Amino acid sequence: MRRRCGWLLGLVAGFLLVSVLALPASVRADTPPHLGYGFMLAYPPGNLAKVRDAGFDWFKYFAYWNAVDRDRNRIYNWETVDWRLDEACARQLNLLLRVERDSGDWTPIQDGEMAGWQAFFQDLAVHIAQKQSQCSFAYRVALEVWNEPNLDFQWGYQDVDPVRYTEIVKRAYAGARTGDPDVLVVAGSLAPTGGLPEGRAMNDVAFLEAMYAAGLKGHFDAISIHNYGFGGTPEDKAWGGGILNFRRAEDIHAVMVAHGDGTLPVWGTEFGWLLESAACNATWESSGFAWQQVTAAQQADYLRRAFAYADANWPWMGVMVVSNLDFSTMPWYATCDPLRYFAVLNSDGSARPAYTALAQMAKRPRSWEVVHWGMAVSPGSLGAMQLVSNTYAFSRTIAVLNTGEEPFGWTVTLGPGALPVSVLPTQGQAGGSFTVTVDPRGLPLGTSTRSLTVTADAPEIPESPLIVPIHVAIVEQIHRAYLPLIRRQ
Repeated sequence: MRRRCGWLLGLVAGFLLVSVLALPASVRADTPPHLGYGFMLAYPPGNLAKVRDAGFDWFKYFAYWNAVDRDRNRIYNWETVDWRLDEACARQLNLLLRVERDSGDWTPIQDGEMAGWQAFFQDLAVHIAQKQSQCSFAYRVALEVWNEPNLDFQWGYQDVDPVRYTEIVKRAYAGARTGDPDVLVVAGSLAPTGGLPEGRAMNDVAFLEAMYAAGLKGHFDAISIHNYGFGGTPEDKAWGGGILNFRRAEDIHAVMVAHGDGTLPVWGTEFGWLLESAACNATWESSGFAWQQVTAAQQADYLRRAFAYADANWPWMGVMVVSNLDFSTMPWYATCDPLRYFAVLNSDGSARPAYTALAQMAKRPRSWEVVHWGMAVSPGSLGAMQLVSNTYAFSRTIAVLNTGEEPFGWTVTLGPGALPVSVLPTQGQAGGSFTVTVDPRGLPLGTSTRSLTVTADAPEIPESPLIVPIHVAIVEQIHRAYLPLIRRQ
């Protein structure tokens, strides 16, 4: 068989008409915070109702590789995962699932286990997607990779290793994305630490920097931090030397900004304040917790103010998880275990002032992860390239899509600019469309821009308003592309 090559003239004809260029997608006209409201739970089956009663929309629980795939043979027992997903569906809640080894085995993922770890996340994501498809409520699931990897306790008292942890995250992300592109992967889960020896506890900011140096970028959807209050107020950045406090999240976000990830969210997956206890004060003195104590009134006020501060000042903050709801109710925690006193429920399940304050505080009607309704436009941008010797008007239709369940109307307005643009109609209902007409005739060489703003008629629509950019490039010459054509004979 002989092969003869020829050349095919591949003029991209769209350039002579209208071409949608590689422009940014439609963007939000503003950047308000989109908080998620969550509780970490010790016993979800008994207390998930209290999550809903408080007006919260996320709960955090755990999944153990050991329990699901004991023999590492990809033969799974999904029982311990399924009831969490079933509860999320039944309660109409989103689930933050912390994935790690069994609590009795804190050894890190070894090099020889990385492939199995990746496969587990792939199969886990597939299973979650299948369960979600069976639920009439569109709940979200986020997978948090490991827990506080900057502490030696989480490494079986070996030295902490940000490079290995980064590989653990990368493998988890690759597996999860293969299994379900829509699943969220949360990395970090960083404990707030200061200047302890790095073998025992590595500074959380330094740990994240080391993760970026090890290739973290592009392998996560959010960075999580455990920004406990440590006795200070939520607003006071200087308290504690600016190291250990609620606003530690800002230091983590600054690292992300420095590495070009400022648009990705930080999640506060554990935060709270330790309720004082006279009975436990002596115990806490010896363990270093006594200085963190706050009164019941302060605990309630600080938690409420923490959400308010994030809402007003942190547009990059995603889900905030109070630590905790109900650890006080579990008999397996020692009488003076601090986890009992971070809880916002008493040991008998009744509400502490903190729970009441959280239930009564104002909340955004729909947090960013809860998709009851939403808006999108297609295409998200318009662009054209025309010869200066042959400019002409053109029209394109833009669809306004309803990505949720509830109907809404919309309005289109034109932004400032010299590019002649008209829109018809300027109002409509979700599922409809409008036509954009652009008339660049007579424009000089160069690029002219303008924008449209599509606004929903209900203020709670998560993606409203949207900006649709329009770019028209007037050029002297359009270059032709020649593509190889291979013919066989």
